[in-house]
Amino acid sequence: MINKIDPVFIDDSSRLPLLTDNGRTFMGLENSSSSELVERVRNLFEYLNEYLGFSNSADGRENQKCFNLLLRSIYPEVMIDLADLIYAQHERLAVYLSFDQININLKNNFDANDYSLEKLNQKMAQLFRRLATTIAESHFLKEDPKVIRLLSESYSYYLYQTKNFPWEDVPQLRLLNLEHPVLDVATGLAGFSRINSWPENFPQLVLSDNESFIVNGLSHFLRLTGKKNVLLLEADFPKKPPEGIKFGFIVVNKFLHHLQRGDRVKFLKWSRCVLEEHGVLEILDTDLENHIIEQSSQPEFKNKLTVGYLKTLVEIENGYTNTLKLDVQDAGFRITHFDCREYCDETDAFSQNPGDTISLKFKGLEIVAEKSV
Repeated sequence: MINKIDPVFIDDSSRLPLLTDNGRTFMGLENSSSSELVERVRNLFEYLNEYLGFSNSADGRENQKCFNLLLRSIYPEVMIDLADLIYAQHERLAVYLSFDQININLKNNFDANDYSLEKLNQKMAQLFRRLATTIAESHFLKEDPKVIRLLSESYSYYLYQTKNFPWEDVPQLRLLNLEHPVLDVATGLAGFSRINSWPENFPQLVLSDNESFIVNGLSHFLRLTGKKNVLLLEADFPKKPPEGIKFGFIVVNKFLHHLQRGDRVKFLKWSRCVLEEHGVLEILDTDLENHIIEQSSQPEFKNKLTVGYLKTLVEIENGYTNTLKLDVQDAGFRITHFDCREYCDETDAFSQNPGDTISLKFKGLEIVAEKSV
C-alpha cells in the first residue's frame, strides 16, 4: 500500500493565507539592483495568494510560518529557480535555493530563532519545491497567462542584465552563405543565447518553439535587445511547422530524439521542401535520454534522479543513431559530415542531491547534410 502525501498548498475556501504580514515585507529584496525582478516577485506571490494557502491546522500554521520566513528573506533570482522547476526542468535539472544568501537575510528575524538553522533550511527547501510541484501539476496555474508572464519576463530580465545564459556553449552555426534565413528548430532556452550572439550583418534568424513560457520569454528578450534580424515563431514539429518561408540553413539541436520515427521522417521531408537549393540541415543529438530510461529500471539509479525528470523523457528505438542517418539520406539529403561517438560519464548533473553520481554511457552524433538537387 502506497501512503498518500497530504498536500501542503491547498485551494480550499477554509485555507489560511499563503502570505502573512511577515512574508509580505520581502526584506531580502530591499537592496536589489533589479527593480524589474523585485516587482515581479511581489506580484507573483500576491497573485498566488488568491488561489493557494495552507490548511487550517497545526501543521498548516507551521508550514505557513516557515514559508513566510522564506519569503521575507528570499532573493530576487528566486523567480529563475521557480521557473526552472515549473517550466524548464528538462533543460535545467538541478535547482537549489541559495541558503547562504537566505541565511544572511534571516539573521535579523527573531521568528527564525525558534528553529535550528539546518532544520529551517531543510523545511524551507521542502516547501519551495512543493510549491513548484503544486503549480506544475495544476493545469490552471501552470497555463495561467499572468503566472507565465511574470516568470518568463523575470527570466528574460535576469538574462538580459547578467548575460548568464542557460546554455553558454550553444554551438556556433557554420553558415555557407549570408543570404537566406536560418531556422533554429525547437530552440528552447538556447534561444536566449542565440538572440544575444546573433550578429546584425547575418541573415534573418527564425527561432521556433511551442511552449508558452519559452515563447513569452524569448519575445520579451527580443524586445529588450531590439534586434531586427531575429524572428520568433510559435511552431510545433512536425504538426504545425512554419509556413511561407524558405531557409538556407536549418539547425536541429537535441530535439529529434523527442519524436517517434514516423514523425522524424515527416520532419526531415518537410525540411528538404523548405530548404533553398543547396540548403543545409545540421543535426546535433544523443541517445542519452533513452539510456537513462533503460537504466531507471535499477532502483539504485532511479532513486538518485532529480524528482520528476523521468516524466519528461520519451523512449526512442534502439539503434537511433543509425536509423537517423538512414532517414536523412532517404529524405533526399546528401550527408557531407557524419560523426558518432560513444561517451562515458560519471556525473551528478541528473541527481536530486549533489554528489550522488551516476554512470552514463551513450552516443552523441553530428550530421551535416545538403539538399540534393
